[in-house]
Amino acid sequence: NNQEKKRPPPRHYSTHLPFTSKYINISTCTIHIAFPLPGKESLGIRMFLFSTFVGQIVFTFASNFNNAIGLQMVENVPFCHALAFIVIEHQGYGIEALSTLFFLFGFASVIVGLVFYLLGKFKLGRIVYFFPSHVLLGLIGGIGVFIAKTGLEVTADATMNFNLNSIIHFFADYIDLLAVVFFFEIVLRLITRLTQNIDGTPRYPLLSPIYFCLITPVFYFGMWVFRRHLNDAKDAGYFFPSLDDCSTEECGNVTRSAWDSIFDEHMWDIWRVIDFSTISWTAVYHSIPTLVALALFSLIHVPINIPAFAISTQVDVDMNKELIAHGFSNALAGMAGGLQNYMAYTQSVLYARSGGEGKASSLAVATVTGALFVVGPFIASYIPRCMAGTLLLHVGIDLFLEGVYDTYGNFDILEYGGIWLITVVMTLLGMEAALIAGAISALSVYAFQSITYLNPIRGSMSADTLRSSAWNRSAAAKDILNNRDTGRKRILMIQLQGHLFFGNVAQLTDSIKRIFSEKQQSNEDPWVVIMDFSLILGMDSSAAQAITKLKSNLHKKFNVDVCVFVAGSRDGFPCQYDLSKELASGEEASDDEDDIDEKSKLRSADHAEDGGIVDEATALLAKRRPKNKLKDNNIPENYVCEDLDSALIIAEDVLVAMENPDLLDESRYTNHSSKQGSTHEQFSLLEEKEMTLRYLHNLCPQSTEGDIKEIFSYFRREVYSKNDIIWAQGSPGDCSKLLLQGNLLSLLENEAGTTEGISKGNLIGEFGLVQGTNRMSTVKCVSDQAVLYSLSRDAWEQLTTEKPRVAQIMYTIVIQYLAHRVQHVSNRIFETRCVPI
Repeated sequence: NNQEKKRPPPRHYSTHLPFTSKYINISTCTIHIAFPLPGKESLGIRMFLFSTFVGQIVFTFASNFNNAIGLQMVENVPFCHALAFIVIEHQGYGIEALSTLFFLFGFASVIVGLVFYLLGKFKLGRIVYFFPSHVLLGLIGGIGVFIAKTGLEVTADATMNFNLNSIIHFFADYIDLLAVVFFFEIVLRLITRLTQNIDGTPRYPLLSPIYFCLITPVFYFGMWVFRRHLNDAKDAGYFFPSLDDCSTEECGNVTRSAWDSIFDEHMWDIWRVIDFSTISWTAVYHSIPTLVALALFSLIHVPINIPAFAISTQVDVDMNKELIAHGFSNALAGMAGGLQNYMAYTQSVLYARSGGEGKASSLAVATVTGALFVVGPFIASYIPRCMAGTLLLHVGIDLFLEGVYDTYGNFDILEYGGIWLITVVMTLLGMEAALIAGAISALSVYAFQSITYLNPIRGSMSADTLRSSAWNRSAAAKDILNNRDTGRKRILMIQLQGHLFFGNVAQLTDSIKRIFSEKQQSNEDPWVVIMDFSLILGMDSSAAQAITKLKSNLHKKFNVDVCVFVAGSRDGFPCQYDLSKELASGEEASDDEDDIDEKSKLRSADHAEDGGIVDEATALLAKRRPKNKLKDNNIPENYVCEDLDSALIIAEDVLVAMENPDLLDESRYTNHSSKQGSTHEQFSLLEEKEMTLRYLHNLCPQSTEGDIKEIFSYFRREVYSKNDIIWAQGSPGDCSKLLLQGNLLSLLENEAGTTEGISKGNLIGEFGLVQGTNRMSTVKCVSDQAVLYSLSRDAWEQLTTEKPRVAQIMYTIVIQYLAHRVQHVSNRIFETRCVPI
């Protein structure tokens, strides 16, 4: 919002009739192209007015706005020039070339209309916002230069090329005509500057249009003051030539009446000039790239004008419906050989502020436009060139300033350089080259900013403060994981973000190698590495292959035992390359104990060379990590997981297995990749009792064996089948259950699909039982069978009454679970940067 307030004041270009001066010479390429068509200047003006008339009629009935003003899309004039060049190259300057050119004008309008209609029909209105801002501003700057140049050429009735010789001769030969335009432009700039508010906004929005309308009477007043006759001024080039089709050489001294000049046979040439038998289809074929560029460029203005006008008039509009309206207006104009049109923002705002509203008023505007279609060519010869020249020069300078000057400081140096590049390329080489330069600039900026401003590594940390959901571990396993030499501190977590591609993957690999080098120098080299791709939005094949090579380097160069990769989605990594398969595969662990010891010695030697001290703890760590322990316990070197919690479970299991594989819960470990396993092992009731006692003791290791057996006596065995509901969300918390076999799933109803797996060994419902609260989630069975031991409310109340000391075990379990839950939530914050819903 602050940037919006600092933007320069909006520029008003409301007097649109003088824009028709650009079409006075129908060649649209150069003033001196002599198409053999009588009344061609009148035809040019009527082209503009016809497109404007069609747009006004359609927007009156098809738009949600009740005060929209249609206008021919003058920004597309450079494309019209390009089309004319192509036609002239193939057909010259004859009437056949004019037929082909008008066909292309109409065909381009139909294409633009079709694009607008399809975007609106399929509700793709937001796709038009996908143009980089600096590319649009560069094009706007280039269009500004073109319009300003056109204004000078219209004033002088001559062509100016962008080379030093041409510019010098142009100003030297026509300084008297150009001086008038420069005078009016300077006066307008001074008045605008003197009357603006302190914040830079215009105090009088109608100043510019009124000023342009006053140029003609002021010029006539100047002629009267300096005693210049109208014919002398016309001969000197201050006025547009007469648009009569009968010139002095052709008709001698024959004088035509105003009626005959207005209602002549050439009024309908706009619909008679196209002859399909004379169209050069070769020229049409070569015009396809220009037509495509014209259609794409036409998409720029509408998504800017519509929301801006909706805010100005406080009208809630449907972007897709407005796009469909633009589709109809352009298609209808194109089928009649007309040019492209759109809803003009500035003219619409001025019209609305002047009280224009409703269909009747809009139809009145269309009626006046239709009247000008008839009489406009006749009165155009009485309009001084300086009026059109000043308007075009003013608009061109404003557009150039908007694209190049006003944006200074709002973009980084590469984006701002792209704006200048596009502006210069468009000025010197044309619109098609400018669009190519824009595409190159957009890709360059994207690649540069991805490398410079967004580090592919969001962060790295040890897992010392993180916990997985595998809370029910034995006291010995917990001691291993909490030990600073053998525990979670040996797990290194690296979280990636953004897009990975060929431009930043080198930075990624170098950063990871630097992290590992620092860890080695501090004698904190990790044994297990977790690389989290949850925040990766996309990845190209080059980056995917680099990640695969990085995995090998971590094992070989940095002696990492296990690498765990988190895809962040059930669909795998966001790339076409089969990265899951490549990362899950790995080299076989060496069976040679001496080979492992040799690697450890080399690494210790490296520490010593770097100035590090190889103490007894370091030597102990180097010897305690034989990789054959991993292989003997069927622990692979590489894993691919769906989420961070699964990766933490694997990493913790690996650390426990490296120290004492007997402490590992084998069935849980072998099924860690699928929390919803369907296998079910049969145990006797005695075995179930032993397992339950062990799980309860793991949950409360401070309790005595007698207390654990005592509290177990209050539990009752229950068996559930797949899809059975254990309890529903909102139901009373009347029991707590210990999962002995199978898998459960906890899900929050009325949420965004939030679920959490429950593996065996976990106690559930303990908080609701102790606090008397309702269930906060629904729990159901997702394995073929689940065996649970349940502590009912009646049994709990009996336990608290008869043996309150033993009942304290449940309170202790509740506290421990809450502590684990807090740390487990921190995992989710690290993973998604938000509290889980």
